[in-house]
Amino acid sequence: MPNWAEGTLGIRGTKENILNFLKNELLGSAYPVFSNDGDGVEYKQRTTEHEVNNWGEHVFRCKGGFYINNTRRAFVEKDELIFDLCEDDDEIPQIEIEGFKQAWGVISDNYVDHSKKYDLDMKIFAFEQGMEFTQEIELCKGKIVKDVAEEHKDYFWTVPFAGLGG
Repeated sequence: MPNWAEGTLGIRGTKENILNFLKNELLGSAYPVFSNDGDGVEYKQRTTEHEVNNWGEHVFRCKGGFYINNTRRAFVEKDELIFDLCEDDDEIPQIEIEGFKQAWGVISDNYVDHSKKYDLDMKIFAFEQGMEFTQEIELCKGKIVKDVAEEHKDYFWTVPFAGLGG
């Protein structure tokens, strides 16, 4: 079983591009279906739902959480995500997805194609208490502009949210 780097995934771009990313790349988590004869197991993808609630917020639901498409074991461990994507002339729409986690550590290359395809900026903060490191990754329009992993000698004293990951 892996250790997990856990934290947040921030996404910035147009409302349309953010929604297209969420609709196309947040897949339902997989679950096992065992055969009756005991010969094997098949994995099926859960269905995701998207709706706009009475307050104009975009709500994404999936029992068991979400898998981020085309990543090596990156997930969002929440059954429901709610985003207010009001576009304002002075502000670029942005969201923060809590409950983000990736096995062992975040692989920045996993997000380059998403950032480029949807013309998005992405920022990931991850914490891994088992190996006592933090990661900060930033992508702009398909280019990695920051990819820093930092080990900490006194992890539980120097790192906020030191209980995340592991």
